[in-house]
Amino acid sequence: MKIWNPVAFFISLIMSLVMALIFAVPTGMPLWLCVALWPIRWPVAYFFANFICNPLGFKLAVKVFNFQPGQKTGIWNPVPFFISLQMSFIIPLIFGVTTNLPIDQFLLMWPIRWFVAYCLINFIVRPLAFKLAFKVFGFSPENA
Repeated sequence: MKIWNPVAFFISLIMSLVMALIFAVPTGMPLWLCVALWPIRWPVAYFFANFICNPLGFKLAVKVFNFQPGQKTGIWNPVPFFISLQMSFIIPLIFGVTTNLPIDQFLLMWPIRWFVAYCLINFIVRPLAFKLAFKVFGFSPENA
């Protein structure tokens, strides 16, 4: 685990805005507040993703689904499965419940947030984050 992870940097950057736009704005959060809180959500999301959820997600993927790093994945990828499971709970807990999101709505929406987060991370954001990390920072996972 490194302090600087360019892929987690871009995943947290994108997901901290997109998930709030998908779930917070339609439930009553003003758009200006959603955008204004983004610089706060992003470092918190980066911290949790890089130091807690990524390492734990990899360990759980190996232990539960016998996932091997470097293994080819298709529609099903156990690493984003566990990362999205954790992040779809932690970030709304920190930012939603503390800003008057009813706890029952928080818990009822968790499976939906989890599915949306998994799909976004696995099919769009993660591949985009790897490309951006390479283009912007010259990061290649083979050289890490």
